[in-house]
Amino acid sequence: MGAIGQRVDLHAHTASGLQRLKRVSWRSVLQVALLLLALAFVVAQAPRITQTLSTLGAAPRPVPARPVYLLQLAQGYVGLAVPTSAARVAMNVRFFQKQGFSSGAALAIGGLDSFSGFLVEATLLLGLLAFTPQTLHFDLDAPSLPEWRTVLLVLVVLAVVLGVVSMLLPDRRRQLVEWAQNLVADGRDTVRNLGSPRRLVLLLGGNLGSILLFSWALGLFAAALGTSVSFSDLVVITISVSLLAGLLPVPGGIGVVETGLTLGLVAAGMPEGAAFAAVILYRLATFYIPPLWGFPAFRHLERRDLL
Repeated sequence: MGAIGQRVDLHAHTASGLQRLKRVSWRSVLQVALLLLALAFVVAQAPRITQTLSTLGAAPRPVPARPVYLLQLAQGYVGLAVPTSAARVAMNVRFFQKQGFSSGAALAIGGLDSFSGFLVEATLLLGLLAFTPQTLHFDLDAPSLPEWRTVLLVLVVLAVVLGVVSMLLPDRRRQLVEWAQNLVADGRDTVRNLGSPRRLVLLLGGNLGSILLFSWALGLFAAALGTSVSFSDLVVITISVSLLAGLLPVPGGIGVVETGLTLGLVAAGMPEGAAFAAVILYRLATFYIPPLWGFPAFRHLERRDLL
């Protein structure tokens, strides 16, 4: 009887233990995934704020923050509608001219912002590769690169020929020399007080914040699809693809960014199908959907005579 009673008690204990187990329903999993997707979408819009800060830091004198933020939103529209660097540069120059800057200063502001972004990306990437186990072990095939090289070579030759012809004409040569001198002088004035703590914090901190926010958004999209990727991996992937897209002459990085991010996530251990889905969601949130509010921002700047 004692043995039988002992078995009964054990069975009752086991049964009660089994009753305490909880099953995870698909509904709760879906709720968590939707929450992560919503958070990822919100985080993906936040870099517009940090990009505004870096642009404010690049300007040699204070500029109203709200129009600069609207400029960042408008660039999302221009980047998709006219996916060329020339269009974005022209819009930047026009905006800062409306703020009272000369053409040379406006060009220098955009150049300083871009260069500082590259500097922050390169420094952060080298630091992660040097002091963490991170490595760059994925590459991209670019079958169209030879054709692009041919196009670039033709453009360079045409630019050189036009430059030589212009320099042979006395009036044109004098105009070009004066324009270049003014451009250099304006650029020198723009970077002269770059040692200001306020400008450095805005310029470098804004660019650093953009990198971290984009990386975080990519990680949230991956988490929403059930995969966890370390933040250091995400930063390395985001920076590497950003630098690569900047080197390849592909408008908007279309195709290059998607491929690079997918390969990076797969190399970090994410299943290929989930990685591709996460990247598509990420690109929708950061590149393809923002023009929906970028166009109203663009029109608002035009109506206010800021573009």
